[in-house]
Amino acid sequence: MRYRVWYGFVDVGDEGRISVEKADSDFECECPKLPFDLKDVAVGRVFRSEKDYYSTLRREAIRHFREKAERELRREDRYAVMLLKLLDELDETINLLENKVEDVEEVRESEITEAVREQLSSLKSLRRKVEKEIEDVVEKVAPNLHSILGGVIAARLLEKAGSLKRLAEIPASTIQIIGAEKSLYKAIARMKKGKKARVPKHGVIFQHPYVRTLPKKKRGKMARFMAAKVAIAARIDYFSGELREELSQAVRRRYEELRRN
Repeated sequence: MRYRVWYGFVDVGDEGRISVEKADSDFECECPKLPFDLKDVAVGRVFRSEKDYYSTLRREAIRHFREKAERELRREDRYAVMLLKLLDELDETINLLENKVEDVEEVRESEITEAVREQLSSLKSLRRKVEKEIEDVVEKVAPNLHSILGGVIAARLLEKAGSLKRLAEIPASTIQIIGAEKSLYKAIARMKKGKKARVPKHGVIFQHPYVRTLPKKKRGKMARFMAAKVAIAARIDYFSGELREELSQAVRRRYEELRRN
């Protein structure tokens, strides 16, 4: 009988004869109760010693579960991005319908406009559910980003970066202006022609109330500080997932300082 084990295959033949075939590690296989000891049949056949067996087992286990965690992260952050796109489509549809129904009501109120209003109410309810789901997913996959930015803005950063892994690799200076690429390219083009240009100081994170509610002359400082904390948060979220409340607290303190002074 052949058994799939983490280091390959073990064949148990007549009279208990055992042969081992090494193959790529597979920790997903579900083996029944084995009639042999995994280590005992491998040492001397696949591994040089017991120490070699355990060191290889440790290395392969770490690799396997790291890859599994990364796959799970990719699914979750992609789900958050897809929900964000749905939220944007809902916003566009709701705004369009509200404008149209107001135009119609200026001419005449009817059962049709009442029906449209009912549909708008349903769409707004759906929008709230989608936004809540974004908040829940982002809090799960990126708790530190969520604590600093909230679910929707964090999801938008993930969308622009491509993934949590990619965001974790981006420097704070780039995070600060993610979402303002068009303005940046235009500014660079003007400067190359010797013309004056205003380089953007913030992108997506401008949507955060800590940035947009400050006076214009202070927004750049807040955006720069927030981007630095977001860069740290993304790395912690990707590599450990441990919530560090001091990051969001530091952002809040900096906002209060800039607002007062």
